[in-house]
Amino acid sequence: MAPSLAYCIALGKVVVVAGPTASGKSAHALKLAKERDGVILNADSLQVYRGLEILTAQPQADAIHRLYGFLDLTETCSAGKWLDLVLPEIRRVLDEGKLPIVVGGTGLYLKVLMEGMPTMPPSNLDIRQQLENQDQEDLYIQLLYKDPNLASHINPNDRQRTLRGLEVFYSSGKPLSAWQTETPMCTPFEFEKILLMPSPAELEVHIATRIDQMLEQGVLDEVRAALAAGPSPTAMKAIGLREFGAYLAGECTLEQAKELTLIHTRQYAKRQRTWFRHQF
Repeated sequence: MAPSLAYCIALGKVVVVAGPTASGKSAHALKLAKERDGVILNADSLQVYRGLEILTAQPQADAIHRLYGFLDLTETCSAGKWLDLVLPEIRRVLDEGKLPIVVGGTGLYLKVLMEGMPTMPPSNLDIRQQLENQDQEDLYIQLLYKDPNLASHINPNDRQRTLRGLEVFYSSGKPLSAWQTETPMCTPFEFEKILLMPSPAELEVHIATRIDQMLEQGVLDEVRAALAAGPSPTAMKAIGLREFGAYLAGECTLEQAKELTLIHTRQYAKRQRTWFRHQF
């Protein structure tokens, strides 16, 4: 039996609903919110963007849903930035006498919420600008010397993480991987975890259905507008943005774009399943 709402609030209880994409997290969270007088807080790194409502399957904005569609497409988002936003929201919901329900499939966001996040040096724009003028191959070679542990765990073509690793090293004198291993300060909440894990076959059906629904809802117009806005590297990670963008550019057929979106979403869901099995 689920604990009473009064018990949850007294202990600073937070419900976390997690699972791979298209696993039904939003619907399950909404059901819980209605049953237990809750408020839903977004923990999806792409549902934070305004202008990707269809592509990221954002729930309709209302009093129950918070931290959805609040960032401009040109802005970047990180686990630290999200944590700084969600912690005050959780406290606000508790002060309102309601149950916070955090829902999403971005594993890193959930990890830093439940386990805390090490103190990290602030961004250094001067160093970042100097690094951004350099070739990616040269940057990665630098990272191999300055932070070999981080370099061994990222793709050599991952420019965003390479830049961040070097920026941290040159601004603090300490490798990013060393900062990440420091004991984090835990958040002062008790977590009730709910993991939704449909089978891969079920997920594939749900993903295919979602893609068809997106097209019916006008996702092509949304993609056209989003690409015209010049989205940040973080926003560009939204699956379907590049794929349907290629169709709009005349580089493939609509069926090919749909198939690529399905394949890439399925691959992403597989990575999520693996992460949740080991970490959640």
